[in-house]
Amino acid sequence: MEMIHVVVDTAKCVGCFNCMVACKDEHVGNSWLPYTDEQQKHEQKWIGPEKHERGEAPFTEMFFITKLCRHCGDAACEKAQPDAVKRREDGVVLLDAEKAIGNRDLADACPYGMISWNEELQAAQKCTMCAHLLDSGWKEPRCVQACPLRALSIVRCGDEEFEKMAEEQGLEPLTDDGGAPRVLYKGLYKRDTCFIAGALAYMDGGGAERAAAGAAVKLLKDGETLSETKTDFFGEFKIDRVPKDSGACEIVCSLDGYKAIHAEVTVGAGSPCLDVLYFEEE
Repeated sequence: MEMIHVVVDTAKCVGCFNCMVACKDEHVGNSWLPYTDEQQKHEQKWIGPEKHERGEAPFTEMFFITKLCRHCGDAACEKAQPDAVKRREDGVVLLDAEKAIGNRDLADACPYGMISWNEELQAAQKCTMCAHLLDSGWKEPRCVQACPLRALSIVRCGDEEFEKMAEEQGLEPLTDDGGAPRVLYKGLYKRDTCFIAGALAYMDGGGAERAAAGAAVKLLKDGETLSETKTDFFGEFKIDRVPKDSGACEIVCSLDGYKAIHAEVTVGAGSPCLDVLYFEEE
């Protein structure tokens, strides 16, 4: 049976918050009963990018992970209050708008914090996947339709087909706790791993400092090569997807006509960045 799934590509998300604004535009001041009543204007959001940072100055990077209801196939909220949670045939999970009124326990039933509390209506609410629009012929919910870089996308297929797609594309849930979410993410390695960055240079015959462009860089652990790369035009390098807490590692850099550089680096929970390393002539 065709089910509705969402794919979030973290590499494409720039934190523009169009998804959140579109959600607000659709639901603030608008009651879409029986799907949901109007969303509170402030202090409540059903979707939004969360900012993350990696690295150390001057080698830093920022990325965003957009969070929304996962519309879990084995939802904790549904287990806690089966009478107040409704699952559609297409997999979209909705709250019963009437039974959500005054039901703060329902707002606390989601372990991921994706059910919010509307103080104005005194009701639990969450993302409906814009089911009122989908039922009227829309192909996508407002958040997906408003995403300028298509960091959000809707996939309509059976669960088995989606599982195959997830395996092929490396899609993952935000947490692997058996909830069977229908919202999966691409590029979560940035959250779960580190990178090592640095710059290489040498002094030319006239005493000027030059960027060591095209130099080979290897990352070794206990003598085994874990990754290889080359420096860019500016002599800078970045080795990504390094497991956190890898401990003591070695960076080996080579450039024709110069002695190899050996530098020790310790990888903990963060992404270490090395000072400029200089090649010496052989």
